[in-house]
Amino acid sequence: MAKLKAMEKRHGCKVLTIIHRREAVSLFGLPAYQFIDEEDAEQVLRWIRQYKDYPLEIILHTPGGQLLASIQIARALRKHPKNTRVIIPHYSMSGGTVIALAANEIVMDKDAVIGPIDPQIGDFLRGTYPAPSWIYAAETKKENAADTTLVMSDISRKALKLTRKVAKELLEGKIQAGPAGESRLDEVVEKLVSGEMIHSTPLSASEAKEIGLSVSTDFPEDVHEFMKLFRPVKRSIEYVE
Repeated sequence: MAKLKAMEKRHGCKVLTIIHRREAVSLFGLPAYQFIDEEDAEQVLRWIRQYKDYPLEIILHTPGGQLLASIQIARALRKHPKNTRVIIPHYSMSGGTVIALAANEIVMDKDAVIGPIDPQIGDFLRGTYPAPSWIYAAETKKENAADTTLVMSDISRKALKLTRKVAKELLEGKIQAGPAGESRLDEVVEKLVSGEMIHSTPLSASEAKEIGLSVSTDFPEDVHEFMKLFRPVKRSIEYVE
């Protein structure tokens, strides 16, 4: 809390963290990970409402999470009347990227990454796969496709439609025009949503700029110092500082 207060004073804004690390508990022997969920959304929305008259800054370190929760946070951030900034020290994937797109400014460490935002569709029994892949499977097998594949394909089309709509909403007015003055908004949205890249593709700050996103690498060093306070439950790397 003392570090956060000091950053608020130096950065001239209210600061919130969304930091997800590995938990001590496990599921069937596998480590459990935190992710963006409805409880996170409820708390972040409360914070955004509370500080509606202040510029806001969110430090994001997350593998992603629930689409609904991510969209709720992103829309609230997009509608905030003052300046908003998202700072990414290491990675902000999937739903984390959705939140980042909502900010007026995205600041990334030169080695930090974001990722595609194609929806992941499935269940515990069959597994979760990218929405474009369900559509590809259904179109390839046609009448030989299983009922489940057809249902997942239908859900995937609707999920892609929603994600495209939200991405356009969040990026409107933030993408620089092309050489001839043409809008590049649809091009950028398709790059992020279409499934052209696998869901875990790491996009560096320079690659995000190439796609068309407005990203700064003028990274505040005190955020890295703040991140040192967060340690994973099981450490496998040791060094003397």
